[in-house]
Parts: sequence; structure tokens; C-alpha cells
Amino acid sequence: MEVLTTVDAARIEALAARDEFFWLDLHRPAREDVARLGALLDFHPAAIEDTAEWGQLPKVDVYGDHLLLVFFTAETRDPRAEPREAHVYLSGGWLITVRRCASRLDGLHGPMRAADPGEEQEDHLVYRVLDALADGWDPVVDALDARVDELEVQVLDRPQRDHPRTIYWMKQEVQDLLRHASRQAAVMPEAVDAMHRLPGLQHGSREWLRDVTTHCESIASDLHRIAADLNALTDTYFNANANRLNRLVTYVSIGSVFFLLWTLVTGFFGQNFGWLVGHIDSKEAFIAYELGALVIPTVVLAAVLWRRRRDWL
Repeated sequence: MEVLTTVDAARIEALAARDEFFWLDLHRPAREDVARLGALLDFHPAAIEDTAEWGQLPKVDVYGDHLLLVFFTAETRDPRAEPREAHVYLSGGWLITVRRCASRLDGLHGPMRAADPGEEQEDHLVYRVLDALADGWDPVVDALDARVDELEVQVLDRPQRDHPRTIYWMKQEVQDLLRHASRQAAVMPEAVDAMHRLPGLQHGSREWLRDVTTHCESIASDLHRIAADLNALTDTYFNANANRLNRLVTYVSIGSVFFLLWTLVTGFFGQNFGWLVGHIDSKEAFIAYELGALVIPTVVLAAVLWRRRRDWL
């Protein structure tokens, strides 16, 4: 199978004249290249305008004998994960991908050149391209999962003041991904039907392209789960912070109980200081009063609090 990476007008015209199915993968093409390609293959002006402007949501537009599928992959651009737009043009004679990001399509050029269109249905070749783009979501979702798990451990272990801000920005990041992934999962069944209605496109079982639909639905489902985890993590933060403050208040309260006991004892003897001067006339008497009035109550109170520690700490 012919795989092109530049707008080579002579080769494109020759392939089209032979009705030989080919794939043209354009990475960051100039606006003039897109316009020239549109003129060569008779793209609809609305499709060319979409590719010139970008900033679309997932969609499929059918223009008679060809269609435009706006399909999204994803990549992590430190520190955020972002959806990355790709435009897929398809007819019965060619497959065109236009993108502005590195993707797994770069590693697909060699295997696709080795593919024999006589042995492999053309819709299966389309599946391989779309599946490579969809596979770009998997490491992004896995990385998000790991980040949420790590943040959850930090929140449960020791909530910090910057955690709510981190959770908020992660929510925005996931919502942006989810907005594109959910739309893509909804568009794919319509796109598969439109592909199989294109005149001249050889196709076999619909299951290959339906597998892309299932993959897109799985991605959207995972992102919904991550978004729910982040929403729950906000509540977890406030609960964990409240528990930490409760423990602090408990420690302060326990210290206050001991301080109250010692204040009571010293206050009692302070009010009877004259009597103490007259009756504590030896080291043994001093030790006896100290043990009886201060040390023993402290030990008893500490023993009671120790036994009840599971109720308070």
C-alpha cells in the first residue's frame, strides 16, 4: 500500500488514475498544502475550512463520495493531558490524515506500506489508523489514574492547603478530556455507518470499525470514573482535614485535663500554704504529700485516658 507523508501531486494523481487506495499522513502541513490537496482530490470547501481553522469537536461530515471525520487522540504535555485533534478524510480511493501532533501514526507508516490492499479490506486499513489514534488515549488515562491515586494517598495521609487547588485543576483537565471523549464515543456509530456507505470503499465485516467505537466508549467510561473519583476526593479532603483537626483538638483537650488537675492540686495547697509550712517538716513528709496529691492522681488519670484512647484518637 502506498503511504505518503507530503503532498506529491504527481504521485497522488497517478494513484487516483489507477484507482489504487493510498494513505497520505500530513503532520503540521502548511495551509497552502491543505488547499492544494483539496484541489487535487476535490474536497468540499467546508471540509477544507475546518482543517484550516481547527478547533473542532468530534464529528463526521459526509460530502457525497467522501467524508471528514474529526477524531481525537490524546497526549500528556507536562503537566497536563490534552486531547489532540486529527482530521481523517476518507473516500473509496484514499485515506488522508491531517494532524498537528506526534502520535502513534508515525510508527504505523512501515506496517501500512507492507499491507496488501488485495488481501486486506480497505475499511480494515482505516481501522488500523483510527485504532492507533484511539490507542493514544490509553497511556494518558493510565497516567491520570496514577495521579489521582497518588493524590488520594496524600490527602488521606496528611491533607495540605494546596490540595483543593490541585484537585480543582485536575477536574478541569479531566472534564476537557471527557468532553471530547464522550462526544467521540457518540459520533463513532454514525461515522462507521457513513464509512460503509461510501461508494467504492471495499469493506468486510463491520466488527473492526465497531471495535474502535467500543474503544472510544471504554475511554469515555474511564474518564467518567476518574471524574467521579476527583469529585469524591474533594469530600475526602474536607473529611480528612476535619479528622486531623479533631485529633488536634483531642490532644489539646487531654493536655488541658492534666493541666486542670495540676492547677486544682496546686491551687488547693496554695490556699493552705500556712498549714503546709507548719506540717511539712521533713523530706519524707514532702514526698508523701507530693505522691498523694499530685503524682498518684496524674497516674490514675493517665491510666483512664489510656484505656479510652480508641474512643478519642
